[in-house]
Amino acid sequence: MLNNLCTVFKQITKAHLRLNPAKCSLFCRQTSFLGHGMSERGVSTDPSKVEAVEKWPSLTSTGEVHSFLGLASYYWRFITGFANIARPLHQLTEKGQ
Repeated sequence: MLNNLCTVFKQITKAHLRLNPAKCSLFCRQTSFLGHGMSERGVSTDPSKVEAVEKWPSLTSTGEVHSFLGLASYYWRFITGFANIARPLHQLTEKGQ
C-alpha cells in the first residue's frame, strides 16, 4: 500500500498538482466519490443519497418529478428493472399529463 501511495504522490508531483490535506483520507477501507461508495468490494450506493430518495417529499409538480427522477436515475444500475419502476413517473412528465 505504501509503494502504491508513493507512486501516486510522485505522479501528482510530476503533474504539478497539489493536494488539500483537509480533503485527503489515507488508508481508509471505504470512501465516498461522486455519489458512490468505493471499497475493496467495489462500487456501491452512497447511504446519504439513498436516504435522500427515501425521504423525498410527495411530488406535486412536473418539475419536482423531473428532479426526483434525476436523483433516482443516478443509481439505475443498482436497481433491477429500474426502467419499469420509473415508467409511471416518466409518463407523468409527458405533455398533457
